[in-house]
Amino acid sequence: MLVGGQGRRLRPLTDTRPKPMMQLVDRPFVAHQIDLLRRHGVDDVIFSCGYRPDALRDHFGDGAAAGVRLRYVVDPEPLGTAGAVRNAEDLLDDAPFLVLNGDILTDLDLTAFAAEHRATGAQGTIALTPVDDPSAFGLVRLHDDGTVEAFVEKPTPADLRPGEPYRINAGTYLLDPAVLDLIPRGVSCSIEREVFPVLAERGTLHGHPSDAYWRDIGTPASYLAANHDVLAGALRTESPTGGAYLGAGAHVDPSATVDDRSCLGDGAVLAAGASVRGSVVGAGARIGVDVTLDGAIVGAGATVGRGARLGPGVIVGDDARIAPGTVVDPSTPVPTGAGA
Repeated sequence: MLVGGQGRRLRPLTDTRPKPMMQLVDRPFVAHQIDLLRRHGVDDVIFSCGYRPDALRDHFGDGAAAGVRLRYVVDPEPLGTAGAVRNAEDLLDDAPFLVLNGDILTDLDLTAFAAEHRATGAQGTIALTPVDDPSAFGLVRLHDDGTVEAFVEKPTPADLRPGEPYRINAGTYLLDPAVLDLIPRGVSCSIEREVFPVLAERGTLHGHPSDAYWRDIGTPASYLAANHDVLAGALRTESPTGGAYLGAGAHVDPSATVDDRSCLGDGAVLAAGASVRGSVVGAGARIGVDVTLDGAIVGAGATVGRGARLGPGVIVGDDARIAPGTVVDPSTPVPTGAGA
């Protein structure tokens, strides 16, 4: 599992935690991926780490509490998606292995995925998800036999074929050990740009189209949408569904309101008259009297002063202090340091 990214688009929250440790309803995001693996019989997991690996180790330890064996490898420097896989080679055995991007929320049927890989005899199988507009992604084209024909990076209208399905890389792969020989040791290398095209040219890369739930959580809007989707039961997870999530010890004043698309972390406090809509409030955060949060993300331990209004896309960092009466929209900088 590739969990080394910094998650710059989710700053300032990722200044204090790696992106895979962003809370998604009642658990860190990457715990949802572990749950998915375990449900499909995968109980030996390697975290390929880079940025803030201790946060992952401190939370998950050896993985026993999550029902898996969990080991760690830390890239000495950024090695790219392929280089990070090669850096974990000593922990792999001589069998096909899954690779998961550490920022993708999905309920992909991994059992069917693995069965298709075995049946085709491919060296690599890549999960594909449909999109309406592939222009921001890399379009993946398949031959009639399911092998990958081509990768089209961020296609323009001129690159598209009438009536073709728009499928993109879904960030889940199953690879045979022989693929490691295509990856140089100790240097940065992209599995998507440098390894997969070689396999496609050889005819040994298979595409697995799937309509399973899929979301990249790397932007504030997508991260919030992922929380909303989990709460609504839009995909299978181990998290509670059917309404707002209130963590252990969270307190909501009787005159405050929390809609069913919101999450409050452990020990969070909502004062009288506060209104929280479609927002995520971190553990121990204090939301003051008559505060309105509408599509906002508030970090752990932060305080939002009386009467403040934080609109869609606003991110408040861990331990930040938002002054009473502050009105913030996404174009307005928010103080994010402790004591700010």
